[in-house]
Amino acid sequence: MFAKRIFQLIVVVAILVTSFASTGGALAWTGCANYITVQWGDTLSGIAATCGTTMDAIQAANPGLGWWLYAGQVLYIPTGYAPAPAPVYYPAQTVGSTYVVQWGDTLSNIAVKTGFSVSSILAVNPQIWNVSLIYIGQVINLPAVINPVPAPYYPPVPAVSAYGNLKVTYGHGLLVRTGPGKNYAEIQSPFVSAMKETTWQYNKGSLTIDPNGYVWVEVKLNPLAPYSTGWMLVRDTLGNYFTDPHIDP
Repeated sequence: MFAKRIFQLIVVVAILVTSFASTGGALAWTGCANYITVQWGDTLSGIAATCGTTMDAIQAANPGLGWWLYAGQVLYIPTGYAPAPAPVYYPAQTVGSTYVVQWGDTLSNIAVKTGFSVSSILAVNPQIWNVSLIYIGQVINLPAVINPVPAPYYPPVPAVSAYGNLKVTYGHGLLVRTGPGKNYAEIQSPFVSAMKETTWQYNKGSLTIDPNGYVWVEVKLNPLAPYSTGWMLVRDTLGNYFTDPHIDP
């Protein structure tokens, strides 16, 4: 009888040990992240039990924390683990050439060497899960080079001519002077003769009214003349025109 009781006691102890081991294993594998957010109904003792630590340890890791918790409160768990980083997605790229990693290389200097951005290199190398972890001899894909579309060619717009033609209509012909006014000297040359019916090129932007109200324009002269340009009267103060077309201020 005594031996039977001893055997029963051993069985009970074995069951209890197995139960505690299972609970401990589940607790150890459950764990908590470094930071948790308190939910409604949570208690400090319950969080400590769930996270496999003690209330004193949680309070020590969170200065100023009392015994009462509120929903939304963030606690640091000293025995917690850092959550896995969220995956980073890069836009799809077409693979072009490849690059073999050399001693001292980093993805940053490879990007500088090859002329691509780090993000575009990572987009064609999904096997690189850690930007800081590459090794000598590793073959890295490089994005395909897309030839830029040439900019459309637009022929230059011809500049509007600054000169126009005029014909002398005054019967006695006109004098060509060195400036816009009768006080300027006449240009005397056999190559400067503004007789009636002669045609001249004049500068459209040169129209000038002298102090007496006469209207003048600058005209081109024969290359053999002593001046390259001169000034011609085109209208007087009475409204008489001396050239065709009529030029008004």
